[in-house]
Amino acid sequence: MNARRTTITVASAAALAAALPAVKAYEGLWLVAKVDMIGTGRPVTACYGETENVKLGQKFTKQECDDLLGVKLKRYDAEIGRCISVTLPDYTRAALVSFAYNVGSAGACRSTTIRKMNEGDIRGGCEALMQWTRAQGRVVKGLINRRDKERKLCLAGLEQKPAPVRVAKSWWQK
Repeated sequence: MNARRTTITVASAAALAAALPAVKAYEGLWLVAKVDMIGTGRPVTACYGETENVKLGQKFTKQECDDLLGVKLKRYDAEIGRCISVTLPDYTRAALVSFAYNVGSAGACRSTTIRKMNEGDIRGGCEALMQWTRAQGRVVKGLINRRDKERKLCLAGLEQKPAPVRVAKSWWQK
């Protein structure tokens, strides 16, 4: 594994560690699959907003839900990683993973949020999260609350101190 790939993996792991509790809090936990009355299309959902291969009434354990979420967050992180062309602090990346988990990777990648960040306006990108507060054409208080918390997490990344970089000495420098 090359140094660039290692750096990206470590940053993603830290971002995922920050995103996990946030997504759990935003999504809530359902151990029995039910119809999602807020989202579009009324999908059947369980666990922490899981909709893939979920059948109405299907039962899950908390551990199964935690495992599903861990896998999904890694997937969303990788998917949005393809459309992010700048290095982001861990908390900022965590906010984007949570955002993508909620709106989908394609929606996140097409958003003003990521466009602004790719242009170098990280703060503006964080503020643009507040444009995503509607479901089925109407403003939803829960989405306002979620986006506000994601925006705060995103902005907290701008206050993070970068991890120290350790450069190994080459054989000729020893």
